[in-house]
Amino acid sequence: MFFVSIDEDLCNGCNSCAAGCPAEILDFNGKAFVSGDEADCMGCEACVLLCETGAISIMEV
Repeated sequence: MFFVSIDEDLCNGCNSCAAGCPAEILDFNGKAFVSGDEADCMGCEACVLLCETGAISIMEV
């Protein structure tokens, strides 16, 4: 299982992470947030790679 962490202070609201998440667990409302079941996260780090500000990190738990 993976834990997705989004630093709201670093998030610039570009929505790239939510648009590129293959598990569709991220959403956007001015800032990115986890809206789906984190158990669905595959740990692929697509959101991390797409985030231009480095606001997202994924940790395996």
